[in-house]
Amino acid sequence: MGFAGVQPLSVIVMEQQGLGPRQIGLLSALIFGGVLLLAPFQPALAVRFGAMRTYQTGKIFAVAGFASCAAATTPWIWMIAFILLGFAGALTWPLTDSLIATAAPADRKGAWLSLFQAGMGIAFAVGPFVSALFAMSPKPVFWGASALAAVSSLPLFGGILPEPEPEANDDPSGLEVWRRAAMLGMIAMLGGIFENGTHTVGTLIALAQGWAAAPAVALAGVMAAGSFLIQRPLGVTADRRGIRGVLLWSLATLAVSLATLPLVGRWPGLLWLLGLIWGGSSGCLYTLAMTGTAQTFTGRQVASATTIMVLGYTVGSALGPVLGGLAVAVSPLGGVASVFGAMAVAGWTVAWMQRPLRAKG
Repeated sequence: MGFAGVQPLSVIVMEQQGLGPRQIGLLSALIFGGVLLLAPFQPALAVRFGAMRTYQTGKIFAVAGFASCAAATTPWIWMIAFILLGFAGALTWPLTDSLIATAAPADRKGAWLSLFQAGMGIAFAVGPFVSALFAMSPKPVFWGASALAAVSSLPLFGGILPEPEPEANDDPSGLEVWRRAAMLGMIAMLGGIFENGTHTVGTLIALAQGWAAAPAVALAGVMAAGSFLIQRPLGVTADRRGIRGVLLWSLATLAVSLATLPLVGRWPGLLWLLGLIWGGSSGCLYTLAMTGTAQTFTGRQVASATTIMVLGYTVGSALGPVLGGLAVAVSPLGGVASVFGAMAVAGWTVAWMQRPLRAKG
């Protein structure tokens, strides 16, 4: 909820401080740059210091990162804040996903993971709407996110998390896991590009169309609502039919919706509908990648494969806001439609050429 509220609001604040779309895109990408730097070391840190200590250290980074956002007045302070938030995600995110993927029953991997992502969807929907109420006075949101990160850690003190499993004995280098997970990693990367790229460009497009700060921030909540609504049917379908068909439909929907983006210049209200579609179509991609991971890998390989999904999503999340900022700088409507639409078509083509990925049994 803290991340969801801070991300779009920070775009508004940076824009008000005089930063351009390119700078905003680059700074926003640093959150995922921080994840990319630290996530590869998360399994080793969890083994060395314990899963719970590693997780709680990530929450400390979150507290500091949100507080830094409240104090940010220059690009350098924003840079520090976003890197700290990236470190927070690196220490909490892979561990959480790996535990859920391992614990879920074999025939309900998609259902469990989609339930978890639905909970995330609620938080990511509520956060921007809360932020929208404070769009003209953003510091309470940043301080509130910092306090929320601290308070949410209190019930975990004294608890124990299962230690992450080491890599498979028959493949100590992990190279076989990387090879088998390559396609799933691409899906996760596309999820990062579209989910975080559309959140950034959605806010920037709304501002370029003359929207006030509050509805521009609330648009991110509409996207999150779309992601929430798709999770349950997504998980059930992935368990029954495999992930490939859902993936193709999601990418096709993204491509078609992006092709209609230039119409927003004539009908501004269309952006609300497109935001809902983008949220559902892009928000399901990472869930599909993790469902495929849980269906394909077992035991000690799950932790390694989950790290690959997180890294893929992180690379995409770092690229998405940067590409979005550059596209908006060229043309808020035509540039975004061309850049992101081309990526959706390319992703659909690659997915179509792959053999079907189906659940076992």
